[in-house]
Amino acid sequence: MHKKTKFQVVPLASIANLLSQSPEAGDATTTRRPKILSVTFDRALGATREMLFTQAGFVVVAANSIGHAVQLCANGSFDLIVIGHSIPIEQRELLLKEVRRRCDTPTLALCRHGEPPLTSADYVFDSMESPGHLLETVKEILKSWGAEDEERQSCRSGQPRRHGTQDR
Repeated sequence: MHKKTKFQVVPLASIANLLSQSPEAGDATTTRRPKILSVTFDRALGATREMLFTQAGFVVVAANSIGHAVQLCANGSFDLIVIGHSIPIEQRELLLKEVRRRCDTPTLALCRHGEPPLTSADYVFDSMESPGHLLETVKEILKSWGAEDEERQSCRSGQPRRHGTQDR
């Protein structure tokens, strides 16, 4: 014996109307989620970082090579570019120069403890710090990056801003 189930017939126009009212459709109730380009040569670290940022509400796009990162930067609109410490320092410098030629997106370079600062990065973060501190730093950068153009220019010239153990 089969139990009869009742189905309600809904006109296709009604479904389209419901979908157009959903938050995913971009109505005024939704807020834009910041988009981060995360570049690393270590896929496990990249996956962990992506999970951390995604759970915090960010949209994350991952790149595992310099060429891929440069292509994404040129084609995409990102709010922040995070460059992992697994990339050798010379290649991080090259990536930062290539990124800067293509876009004005702020960059956060993760560095090994005691490594010299990457002068072409907007922000430098000590990779020995906790993931929670990294997340707070990213939020702080994204919040402050909407500041006046003068602040942006001062950030571009001179030394990068340091985050992590060096600023305590």
